[in-house]
Amino acid sequence: MKLWSGGQFVVALFFIFGGAVLLLVNLGLISMEIDEAFNFLFPFVLFLLGIKWLFEAIFSKSRHGNWFFGLAFSVIGGLLIADRLGFITFTIGHILNLWPLFLVYIGVKILWGRGPKVTISRNKHNKSGLVSDVSMKEDNWQVQDLDEWNGVSDYDFDYTRAFIPDKETTIKLSGWVGDIKILIPEDVEFTVTTSSKIGDIKIGNYKKEGLVKNANYTSDRYDEATRKLNFQFDFKILDLKIDRV
Repeated sequence: MKLWSGGQFVVALFFIFGGAVLLLVNLGLISMEIDEAFNFLFPFVLFLLGIKWLFEAIFSKSRHGNWFFGLAFSVIGGLLIADRLGFITFTIGHILNLWPLFLVYIGVKILWGRGPKVTISRNKHNKSGLVSDVSMKEDNWQVQDLDEWNGVSDYDFDYTRAFIPDKETTIKLSGWVGDIKILIPEDVEFTVTTSSKIGDIKIGNYKKEGLVKNANYTSDRYDEATRKLNFQFDFKILDLKIDRV
């Protein structure tokens, strides 16, 4: 059986399903505006494209499929279909909650025998890894410049218990999925720059969520301070919470 490219497959589905629904609309068999029709249809396209990629990843000798996007598209499409049919409530804004799918993907890849090696980093010296779980809460822990990339990251920094040098310290974290919690003392100034496709950003009273591209926040006296923290985060999906005490 011929394996179409993802683009050809999506276009074909839009023509088939879109044409069928619009035909029913024109015949008066269903009542729906055009924009409502496409809003109803696109989850089915996502779902079928995801299933296609999963089947190709499993059965195709040339491995045309993609495990991760196949899993993600089929689950997201299935949940959106369930929402359209009234079984559950699920919108694009809920996609952030699906980040554990990446862990499922890693497990499947490992069991399939073709997965990458998983590394767990638990200290600030690691520069990269697939999965990172970092908690810095020890008394008087040393704050240093940091530049890390990790596929899936869970960071918990308590700067109220740290030794922060009298200079600007830069913390760069990047990857696919980031869950970051930070506690900063009131007398330390900081700036935050984030880049994400989907995000939930909470910095004190500053909030930004949904389809977030970029977010920027700078505390009031940052420019004049000597002891300060410069956070730079770049993730596909980011859940960030920063509090001052």
